[in-house]
Amino acid sequence: MLGCTDAQILGLRSINSPMMHISVGNSERVNISDITIVAPENSPNTDGIHVQESRFVDIRNSIIGTGDDCVSLSEGDENISVNNVTCGPGHGISIGSLGKKGSRATASNIHVSNCTLTQTTNGGGSGFAKNISFENIIMNDVLNPIIIDQYYCPDSFCDASSSGVEVIDVKYIGVTGTSSSEVAIALNCSQSVPCSGIVMDTVDLWSANKGGKVQSYCISANGYTRNQVTPAVSCLTQ
Repeated sequence: MLGCTDAQILGLRSINSPMMHISVGNSERVNISDITIVAPENSPNTDGIHVQESRFVDIRNSIIGTGDDCVSLSEGDENISVNNVTCGPGHGISIGSLGKKGSRATASNIHVSNCTLTQTTNGGGSGFAKNISFENIIMNDVLNPIIIDQYYCPDSFCDASSSGVEVIDVKYIGVTGTSSSEVAIALNCSQSVPCSGIVMDTVDLWSANKGGKVQSYCISANGYTRNQVTPAVSCLTQ
């Protein structure tokens, strides 16, 4: 779907696409709902719904299981809502990758709510992002439940010494469930452009492995926590 305005995709079932199942680009006011997307867990680049350079996109009431992102949001996205999506398997609901090869890219006003992620590799992540929220999210055996990685590199050659992207005003509210890895919360932010305005409110993550423990990893992130946050995040103030 390219260059569309006031478009709807309703009740579609897509199975085993060789690449992205649904792609939205350079579009405005798009509603996607009651979608079922199925692809093998080991199938690369089979994103369920990919959105790029689009505004006012609403994704809701859908079931997505793929070998890549269930929902991927990318550069130029603004005012995007993802609500009541069941995801798994797959990489989760992701924002990025942005600012490739030193380019400037923005993504803002993105809100993910009432979603369930099961046996995905990532929960929610962000590259260059502003005003992002993940609210009322259930994690079931997720490898990286909460992750921000300003050094994420999908290509072979990246400059890992510094980062020019910013992550601003990201909120995690009511995120609960299990992590299949020891690091349940990873905030890997740039020392040259630290993450700012990170808020965690009522976050409770524990190990999916019996008797296991979880921890957080935090570098160059600024913000605060409200109510109970488990595991504790050392670089955020209480």
